[in-house]
Amino acid sequence: MNNNEDLSADDFEIIIVDDNKDLLTNVSDYLSLHFKKVHAFINPEEAIQFVYEGFPGVVVSDIKMPKISGVELLSQVLSCDANIPVILMTAHGDISQAVQAVQEGCYDFIEKPFEPERLLVSIKRGIEKRVLTLNQARLREALNKKDAIETRLMGVSPKMAKLRRDILSIANLDIPVLIHGETGTGKEVVAQCLHDFSNRKKEQFVPLNCAAIPKELFESELFGHVKGAFSGANTNRVGKFEFADHGTVFFDEVESIPLNAQVKILRVLSENIVEAIGSNTAIDINIRVIAATKEELKNNPNFRQDLYFRMQVAELYIPPLRERKEDILLLFEYYVNSFMTQNNIEWRGANARLQQQLLEYHWPGNVRELINIATRCIIQNCYDLNELLNPQHIEKNYEESPCSLKDLVNDFEASMLVNSLQRHQGCVQNVLEELDIERRTFNLKLNKYNINSRLYKDGDIESKKLR
Repeated sequence: MNNNEDLSADDFEIIIVDDNKDLLTNVSDYLSLHFKKVHAFINPEEAIQFVYEGFPGVVVSDIKMPKISGVELLSQVLSCDANIPVILMTAHGDISQAVQAVQEGCYDFIEKPFEPERLLVSIKRGIEKRVLTLNQARLREALNKKDAIETRLMGVSPKMAKLRRDILSIANLDIPVLIHGETGTGKEVVAQCLHDFSNRKKEQFVPLNCAAIPKELFESELFGHVKGAFSGANTNRVGKFEFADHGTVFFDEVESIPLNAQVKILRVLSENIVEAIGSNTAIDINIRVIAATKEELKNNPNFRQDLYFRMQVAELYIPPLRERKEDILLLFEYYVNSFMTQNNIEWRGANARLQQQLLEYHWPGNVRELINIATRCIIQNCYDLNELLNPQHIEKNYEESPCSLKDLVNDFEASMLVNSLQRHQGCVQNVLEELDIERRTFNLKLNKYNINSRLYKDGDIESKKLR
C-alpha cells in the first residue's frame, strides 16, 4: 500500500488466538469469508510476536490458555501499541477475569458460546476505531512536514483522503479546474494546492474574489487599461491576467462575474491573448485558470454555458464539515493548540460534553466557523457550545412570555443575524455568503431589528436590538 494513502478497512488484518484447535479453525474460516487477512494461532507467544506498533488490525483471543492467559496477552499487546483493539472470548466462569481485562484496556469481551455474527460486529467496530486512530497518527506525522498536502487539507475522513488524491492527480495537468464547495469549506486552499503542487508553482498565484470587485471596475481589474482609456485612468495599469502570465488565476465566487465580462474572459481562455482597455494591441499570455463556486453553474441563466464548459474540464468537490464528522474533533484540537501556542495561553481542552456538541452541530460556516468557535472557546474559557451560539442578549423565555408566531420568527431571524456577525467579526461579505441574502435585504433587516453591524468589528457583541 502507498504510504501516502490513508488506511481503509480493506487493509486490516485479524489475529485469532485459541488453544482449542477446532474452535480456532471454525472461527478463522468464518472470519476469512469477511476479511482478506486472518491469522490463526494456537500458541499465544507466536501471536504476540506477530504484533507490532502501528499494526493495522484487531486481536481476538481466548482468556483461558495454558501458557499465557488472554489477560496477559492483552497486557503485552497493549504495551506494544496501546491503541490496538483486543477482543477477549470467555466462558461463563471467567467473567471476573473479563471485567478485569476491560478495566485494563480490553476493547470488548464475548461470552462463549456465541453467535459468529456477534463476534463479526465487534471486530468491525474495532476496525473502525483502529482506522481512525492510525489515520489520525498518520495525519499528525504529516503535519510536521510543512510541504505535505495534509498540512493544508487536514482530515482523516474518506472524503478528505479522496480530495487530496484527486488534487495530486490533476495538479500537474495543465487544464482548467472548477471547485465546488459551500462557504467556509476552503476553496481557495484547494486552489492554492493545485498551484503549489503543479509545474507552475514558482510563478504567480493570483486570487480574485469576483463578488468583491465592483462591476464597473471588473474589466479593468482583469484586463488592465492604458492611460486615458476612461475618466480617471491617469496611468497605464497591468491587469490580473497579464500579471499572472505563466502562473495561475483563481476566480473565487465565479458565479458573480458580470455577464458582459464573461464573453471577454471566454476569449482570453480560448485564444490565450488579452487586450488592455483602450489598447489595440493584443498580448500573448500563458495562464492556468481555476474557478470556485458555491452555486450550480450548469443551466444557470446568469452564467454563460460556453464559459462554464470551458472552466469545468476537471471538477473537485469539497465536502462540507457536517459530512466528515470524523475530522471535527481533530480539526478543533489542531486549531485550539495553534491559537494557544501563538498567544502563549492555556485552556483545558474540550470535555466530553463539548466534544459531543461539536459532533452534533450542523456547521453552516464549515471549517471557517470551526476556527472561530475554537478561538472563542479559549478566549471566553467556555466549555459549552450553546453558550457561544446563543448569546444572552437574544435569549427569551417563551414559556414565561408567550408571543405570536410573527414575534418568534422575528426573534429567530435577529438571532441568526447576530450569530453570523459574531462568527465573522462583523465582515458583512462573509455574513451575506453564509446566510445567502442580498446586501439590500441584509441592511433592511439590520434596520428592522436595530442591529449595528459596526459594533462587531470593534469586538463589542452587545446588540442594539430594541423591542
